[in-house]
Amino acid sequence: MSQYFSGFSLRNLRPAVFLCLSVAALCLGDAALALTRAELYQATAPVADRSEAAQTAAFQTAMKIVLVRVTGRRSAEDDSALAPLVDNARRYVQQYRGAQDGQVWVSFDGPAIERWLTQNGQPLWGHERPTTFVWLTAQTGPQSGVVITADDASELKMAIDAAAVLRGVPLLWPSAADVQRNRLDYAGVNGAAPSTLADIGRRLGGEGILIGRAIGTSGAANVRWTHLFQDRGSEYSGALEGVNSAADLYAGLFAASGNLAPIDIEVTGVGDLREYANVQTYLESLTFISHVSVVALTGDTIGFRLATRGGAESLRRTLSLNGRLQSIAAGDNGILRFQLRH
Repeated sequence: MSQYFSGFSLRNLRPAVFLCLSVAALCLGDAALALTRAELYQATAPVADRSEAAQTAAFQTAMKIVLVRVTGRRSAEDDSALAPLVDNARRYVQQYRGAQDGQVWVSFDGPAIERWLTQNGQPLWGHERPTTFVWLTAQTGPQSGVVITADDASELKMAIDAAAVLRGVPLLWPSAADVQRNRLDYAGVNGAAPSTLADIGRRLGGEGILIGRAIGTSGAANVRWTHLFQDRGSEYSGALEGVNSAADLYAGLFAASGNLAPIDIEVTGVGDLREYANVQTYLESLTFISHVSVVALTGDTIGFRLATRGGAESLRRTLSLNGRLQSIAAGDNGILRFQLRH
Protein backbone atom coordinates (compact mmCIF):
# COMPACT_ATOMS: atom_id res chain seq x y z
CA MET A 1 0.00 0.00 0.00
CA SER A 2 3.01 2.28 0.14
CA GLN A 3 2.42 3.62 -3.36
CA TYR A 4 -0.99 4.86 -2.32
CA PHE A 5 0.21 6.55 0.83
CA SER A 6 3.21 8.21 -0.83
CA GLY A 7 2.04 9.04 -4.34
CA PHE A 8 -1.76 9.09 -4.03
CA SER A 9 -2.22 8.51 -7.75
CA LEU A 10 -4.76 5.99 -8.96
CA ARG A 11 -2.43 5.22 -11.86
CA ASN A 12 -0.07 3.63 -9.33
CA LEU A 13 -2.68 1.67 -7.40
CA ARG A 14 -2.81 -2.09 -7.58
CA PRO A 15 -6.40 -3.27 -8.22
CA ALA A 16 -6.56 -4.94 -4.80
CA VAL A 17 -5.72 -1.69 -3.06
CA PHE A 18 -8.33 0.25 -5.00
CA LEU A 19 -10.85 -2.47 -4.11
CA CYS A 20 -9.82 -2.17 -0.46
CA LEU A 21 -10.45 1.57 -0.48
CA SER A 22 -13.74 1.19 -2.28
CA VAL A 23 -14.97 -1.44 0.17
CA ALA A 24 -13.85 0.77 3.07
CA ALA A 25 -16.00 3.59 1.78
CA LEU A 26 -18.99 1.28 1.36
CA CYS A 27 -18.58 -0.39 4.74
CA LEU A 28 -18.30 2.90 6.60
CA GLY A 29 -21.35 4.23 4.76
CA ASP A 30 -21.62 7.93 5.62
CA ALA A 31 -18.27 7.99 7.41
CA ALA A 32 -16.90 10.45 4.88
CA LEU A 33 -19.60 12.84 6.03
CA ALA A 34 -19.14 12.34 9.79
CA LEU A 35 -16.55 9.98 11.25
CA THR A 36 -17.18 9.27 14.91
CA ARG A 37 -14.33 8.74 17.33
CA ALA A 38 -14.90 4.97 17.17
CA GLU A 39 -14.97 4.95 13.35
CA LEU A 40 -11.55 6.57 13.21
CA TYR A 41 -10.20 3.27 14.51
CA GLN A 42 -12.01 1.01 12.04
CA ALA A 43 -10.61 -0.12 8.71
CA THR A 44 -11.14 -2.74 6.03
CA ALA A 45 -8.18 -4.62 4.55
CA PRO A 46 -7.67 -7.53 2.15
CA VAL A 47 -6.99 -10.96 3.67
CA ALA A 48 -5.29 -13.62 1.55
CA ASP A 49 -6.77 -16.71 3.22
CA ARG A 50 -7.99 -17.99 6.59
CA SER A 51 -4.57 -18.73 8.04
CA GLU A 52 -3.35 -16.98 11.17
CA ALA A 53 -0.43 -15.48 9.22
CA ALA A 54 -2.78 -13.97 6.63
CA GLN A 55 -5.05 -12.64 9.37
CA THR A 56 -2.09 -11.05 11.15
CA ALA A 57 -0.98 -9.39 7.90
CA ALA A 58 -4.50 -8.04 7.36
CA PHE A 59 -4.60 -6.63 10.90
CA GLN A 60 -1.27 -4.91 10.26
CA THR A 61 -2.54 -3.41 6.98
CA ALA A 62 -5.67 -2.17 8.77
CA MET A 63 -3.51 -0.67 11.53
CA LYS A 64 -1.47 1.23 8.91
CA ILE A 65 -4.69 2.68 7.47
CA VAL A 66 -5.80 3.76 10.94
CA LEU A 67 -2.42 5.34 11.73
CA VAL A 68 -2.48 7.43 8.55
CA ARG A 69 -5.92 8.65 9.61
CA VAL A 70 -5.23 9.41 13.28
CA THR A 71 -1.70 10.84 12.99
CA GLY A 72 -2.59 12.84 9.87
CA ARG A 73 0.66 11.75 8.20
CA ARG A 74 0.65 10.15 4.74
CA SER A 75 3.92 8.39 5.53
CA ALA A 76 2.73 6.78 8.75
CA GLU A 77 2.88 3.24 7.37
CA ASP A 78 6.63 3.60 6.71
CA ASP A 79 7.44 5.41 9.97
CA SER A 80 9.76 3.26 12.07
CA ALA A 81 8.59 5.11 15.20
CA LEU A 82 5.13 3.57 14.68
CA ALA A 83 6.42 0.05 13.96
CA PRO A 84 5.55 -1.24 17.48
CA LEU A 85 1.88 -0.47 16.85
CA VAL A 86 1.93 -2.13 13.43
CA ASP A 87 3.90 -5.18 14.58
CA ASN A 88 1.52 -5.70 17.50
CA ALA A 89 -1.67 -4.83 15.64
CA ARG A 90 -3.41 -8.02 16.77
CA ARG A 91 -3.06 -6.92 20.41
CA TYR A 92 -5.22 -3.84 19.71
CA VAL A 93 -8.00 -5.62 17.80
CA GLN A 94 -11.36 -5.44 19.57
CA GLN A 95 -13.60 -6.82 16.83
CA TYR A 96 -13.21 -8.18 13.34
CA ARG A 97 -15.41 -9.87 10.78
CA GLY A 98 -15.29 -10.95 7.18
CA ALA A 99 -16.38 -8.43 4.57
CA GLN A 100 -17.12 -8.79 0.88
CA ASP A 101 -14.56 -9.62 -1.80
CA GLY A 102 -11.94 -11.20 0.45
CA GLN A 103 -11.76 -8.35 2.93
CA VAL A 104 -11.79 -8.21 6.71
CA TRP A 105 -13.30 -5.38 8.76
CA VAL A 106 -11.30 -4.54 11.88
CA SER A 107 -12.12 -2.34 14.87
CA PHE A 108 -9.18 -1.37 17.09
CA ASP A 109 -8.98 -0.17 20.70
CA GLY A 110 -8.91 3.57 20.03
CA PRO A 111 -8.14 4.76 23.59
CA ALA A 112 -5.21 2.34 23.83
CA ILE A 113 -3.77 3.56 20.51
CA GLU A 114 -4.26 7.16 21.62
CA ARG A 115 -2.41 6.49 24.86
CA TRP A 116 0.47 4.87 22.97
CA LEU A 117 0.75 7.78 20.53
CA THR A 118 0.71 10.45 23.24
CA GLN A 119 3.11 8.56 25.51
CA ASN A 120 5.55 8.19 22.63
CA GLY A 121 5.39 11.81 21.47
CA GLN A 122 3.50 11.09 18.25
CA PRO A 123 0.85 13.42 16.80
CA LEU A 124 -2.79 12.58 17.44
CA TRP A 125 -5.52 13.99 15.23
CA GLY A 126 -8.83 13.30 16.90
CA HIS A 127 -12.37 13.48 15.61
CA GLU A 128 -12.27 17.30 15.59
CA ARG A 129 -12.13 17.60 11.79
CA PRO A 130 -13.42 20.29 9.45
CA THR A 131 -16.25 19.32 7.12
CA THR A 132 -15.12 20.06 3.58
CA PHE A 133 -17.68 21.03 0.94
CA VAL A 134 -16.79 19.83 -2.56
CA TRP A 135 -17.62 21.65 -5.77
CA LEU A 136 -16.42 19.43 -8.62
CA THR A 137 -17.19 19.75 -12.32
CA ALA A 138 -16.21 17.18 -14.92
CA GLN A 139 -15.81 17.96 -18.59
CA THR A 140 -17.49 15.25 -20.66
CA GLY A 141 -17.38 16.88 -24.10
CA PRO A 142 -15.70 19.76 -25.97
CA GLN A 143 -18.16 22.31 -24.54
CA SER A 144 -20.13 20.26 -22.05
CA GLY A 145 -19.83 18.72 -18.63
CA VAL A 146 -21.55 17.92 -15.34
CA VAL A 147 -21.53 19.02 -11.73
CA ILE A 148 -20.71 16.06 -9.50
CA THR A 149 -23.41 15.78 -6.83
CA ALA A 150 -23.94 13.66 -3.73
CA ASP A 151 -25.72 10.83 -5.56
CA ASP A 152 -23.23 10.63 -8.43
CA ALA A 153 -21.91 7.09 -9.02
CA SER A 154 -18.84 7.88 -11.12
CA GLU A 155 -15.50 6.21 -10.56
CA LEU A 156 -13.97 9.62 -9.81
CA LYS A 157 -16.38 10.41 -6.98
CA MET A 158 -16.02 6.90 -5.57
CA ALA A 159 -12.23 7.28 -5.52
CA ILE A 160 -12.43 10.71 -3.85
CA ASP A 161 -14.85 9.42 -1.21
CA ALA A 162 -12.62 6.39 -0.54
CA ALA A 163 -9.55 8.62 -0.13
CA ALA A 164 -11.52 10.85 2.23
CA VAL A 165 -12.44 7.83 4.38
CA LEU A 166 -8.81 6.74 4.43
CA ARG A 167 -7.64 10.16 5.63
CA GLY A 168 -10.66 10.78 7.85
CA VAL A 169 -11.73 13.95 6.04
CA PRO A 170 -15.51 14.52 6.26
CA LEU A 171 -16.79 15.53 2.82
CA LEU A 172 -20.07 17.23 1.95
CA TRP A 173 -21.26 17.18 -1.66
CA PRO A 174 -24.04 19.37 -3.07
CA SER A 175 -27.32 17.70 -3.85
CA ALA A 176 -28.96 18.17 -7.25
CA ALA A 177 -31.47 20.41 -5.46
CA ASP A 178 -28.63 22.53 -4.02
CA VAL A 179 -27.23 23.07 -7.50
CA GLN A 180 -30.64 23.96 -8.93
CA ARG A 181 -31.59 26.17 -5.98
CA ASN A 182 -28.46 28.27 -6.46
CA ARG A 183 -29.07 28.47 -10.23
CA LEU A 184 -25.84 26.71 -11.02
CA ASP A 185 -24.86 24.31 -13.76
CA TYR A 186 -21.58 23.11 -15.28
CA ALA A 187 -20.81 26.49 -16.85
CA GLY A 188 -22.04 28.39 -13.81
CA VAL A 189 -19.79 26.53 -11.36
CA ASN A 190 -16.81 26.77 -13.71
CA GLY A 191 -17.34 30.49 -14.18
CA ALA A 192 -18.09 31.39 -10.57
CA ALA A 193 -15.51 33.13 -8.41
CA PRO A 194 -14.02 30.87 -5.71
CA SER A 195 -15.31 33.27 -3.06
CA THR A 196 -18.87 32.87 -4.38
CA LEU A 197 -18.67 29.08 -4.30
CA ALA A 198 -17.09 29.26 -0.84
CA ASP A 199 -19.97 31.39 0.47
CA ILE A 200 -22.55 28.93 -0.86
CA GLY A 201 -20.58 25.95 0.45
CA ARG A 202 -20.36 27.45 3.93
CA ARG A 203 -24.09 28.15 3.97
CA LEU A 204 -24.63 24.49 3.11
CA GLY A 205 -22.50 23.32 6.03
CA GLY A 206 -18.89 23.34 4.84
CA GLU A 207 -16.01 24.67 6.91
CA GLY A 208 -13.38 24.05 4.26
CA ILE A 209 -14.12 24.33 0.52
CA LEU A 210 -12.66 22.22 -2.29
CA ILE A 211 -13.25 23.44 -5.84
CA GLY A 212 -12.23 21.02 -8.57
CA ARG A 213 -12.29 20.97 -12.37
CA ALA A 214 -11.82 17.54 -13.92
CA ILE A 215 -11.33 16.21 -17.41
CA GLY A 216 -13.62 13.17 -17.48
CA THR A 217 -15.01 11.11 -14.62
CA SER A 218 -12.59 8.18 -14.48
CA GLY A 219 -10.74 7.41 -11.27
CA ALA A 220 -7.52 8.70 -12.84
CA ALA A 221 -9.03 11.93 -14.20
CA ASN A 222 -6.88 15.05 -14.30
CA VAL A 223 -8.31 17.40 -11.66
CA ARG A 224 -7.19 20.92 -10.78
CA TRP A 225 -8.14 21.79 -7.20
CA THR A 226 -8.46 24.97 -5.17
CA HIS A 227 -8.74 24.53 -1.39
CA LEU A 228 -10.04 27.34 0.81
CA PHE A 229 -9.99 27.14 4.59
CA GLN A 230 -10.33 30.12 6.90
CA ASP A 231 -7.75 32.61 5.59
CA ARG A 232 -5.77 30.02 3.59
CA GLY A 233 -5.94 29.22 -0.11
CA SER A 234 -3.96 26.58 -2.01
CA GLU A 235 -3.98 24.91 -5.42
CA TYR A 236 -3.23 21.28 -6.24
CA SER A 237 -3.36 18.94 -9.21
CA GLY A 238 -4.34 15.27 -9.27
CA ALA A 239 -7.49 13.20 -8.82
CA LEU A 240 -7.00 12.69 -5.07
CA GLU A 241 -4.58 15.48 -4.26
CA GLY A 242 -7.34 17.87 -3.22
CA VAL A 243 -8.50 15.56 -0.43
CA ASN A 244 -5.01 14.52 0.61
CA SER A 245 -3.54 18.01 0.70
CA ALA A 246 -6.58 19.27 2.62
CA ALA A 247 -5.98 16.46 5.12
CA ASP A 248 -2.31 17.44 5.38
CA LEU A 249 -3.29 21.03 6.17
CA TYR A 250 -5.95 20.07 8.70
CA ALA A 251 -3.63 17.63 10.45
CA GLY A 252 -0.95 20.32 10.68
CA LEU A 253 -3.47 22.62 12.36
CA PHE A 254 -5.40 20.21 14.59
CA ALA A 255 -3.17 17.23 15.39
CA ALA A 256 -1.72 17.59 18.90
CA SER A 257 1.40 16.13 20.44
CA GLY A 258 3.55 16.65 23.52
CA ASN A 259 2.93 16.36 27.23
CA LEU A 260 -0.19 17.48 29.02
CA ALA A 261 -0.12 21.09 30.18
CA PRO A 262 -2.72 23.22 31.99
CA ILE A 263 -4.43 26.00 30.02
CA ASP A 264 -7.07 28.34 31.43
CA ILE A 265 -9.94 29.60 29.29
CA GLU A 266 -13.06 31.65 29.90
CA VAL A 267 -16.41 30.99 28.22
CA THR A 268 -18.94 33.80 28.31
CA GLY A 269 -22.61 33.79 27.38
CA VAL A 270 -23.46 30.74 29.52
CA GLY A 271 -27.02 31.45 30.60
CA ASP A 272 -28.06 28.45 32.67
CA LEU A 273 -27.05 25.08 34.09
CA ARG A 274 -28.00 23.25 30.91
CA GLU A 275 -25.66 25.40 28.83
CA TYR A 276 -22.91 25.01 31.42
CA ALA A 277 -23.29 21.23 31.30
CA ASN A 278 -23.26 21.26 27.49
CA VAL A 279 -20.04 23.30 27.38
CA GLN A 280 -18.28 21.06 29.88
CA THR A 281 -19.41 17.91 28.05
CA TYR A 282 -18.17 19.35 24.76
CA LEU A 283 -14.75 20.19 26.21
CA GLU A 284 -14.45 16.73 27.76
CA SER A 285 -15.27 15.13 24.40
CA LEU A 286 -12.24 16.61 22.64
CA THR A 287 -9.51 14.08 22.00
CA PHE A 288 -6.55 16.16 23.14
CA ILE A 289 -8.17 17.33 26.41
CA SER A 290 -7.85 14.85 29.27
CA HIS A 291 -9.32 16.82 32.17
CA VAL A 292 -11.72 19.75 32.62
CA SER A 293 -12.32 21.60 35.87
CA VAL A 294 -14.15 24.81 36.79
CA VAL A 295 -11.97 27.45 38.46
CA ALA A 296 -14.20 30.54 38.37
CA LEU A 297 -17.83 31.55 37.88
CA THR A 298 -18.79 35.20 37.40
CA GLY A 299 -22.20 36.10 35.99
CA ASP A 300 -22.52 34.38 32.61
CA THR A 301 -18.77 33.67 32.40
CA ILE A 302 -17.17 30.40 33.47
CA GLY A 303 -13.45 29.86 33.90
CA PHE A 304 -12.21 26.38 32.98
CA ARG A 305 -8.80 24.82 33.52
CA LEU A 306 -7.97 22.23 30.87
CA ALA A 307 -5.27 19.58 30.83
CA THR A 308 -4.44 19.56 27.14
CA ARG A 309 -1.80 18.88 24.50
CA GLY A 310 -0.79 21.05 21.58
CA GLY A 311 -0.61 24.48 23.19
CA ALA A 312 -2.87 27.50 23.34
CA GLU A 313 -2.99 28.25 19.60
CA SER A 314 -3.96 24.67 18.71
CA LEU A 315 -6.64 24.81 21.40
CA ARG A 316 -8.02 28.09 20.08
CA ARG A 317 -8.22 26.77 16.51
CA THR A 318 -9.99 23.60 17.57
CA LEU A 319 -12.49 25.22 19.93
CA SER A 320 -13.43 27.69 17.20
CA LEU A 321 -13.77 24.98 14.56
CA ASN A 322 -17.47 24.19 14.61
CA GLY A 323 -18.57 27.65 15.73
CA ARG A 324 -19.97 26.47 19.07
CA LEU A 325 -17.36 28.54 20.90
CA GLN A 326 -16.31 31.68 19.06
CA SER A 327 -12.92 33.14 19.93
CA ILE A 328 -13.05 36.70 21.26
CA ALA A 329 -10.38 39.12 22.47
CA ALA A 330 -8.41 37.98 25.51
CA GLY A 331 -8.98 39.82 28.75
CA ASP A 332 -6.45 41.88 30.67
CA ASN A 333 -5.20 38.67 32.27
CA GLY A 334 -4.31 37.22 28.86
CA ILE A 335 -6.59 34.20 29.27
CA LEU A 336 -8.14 32.78 26.09
CA ARG A 337 -11.79 33.81 25.91
CA PHE A 338 -14.70 32.37 23.94
CA GLN A 339 -18.31 33.35 23.37
CA LEU A 340 -20.90 30.58 23.51
CA ARG A 341 -23.03 30.77 20.40
CA HIS A 342 -26.71 29.91 20.85
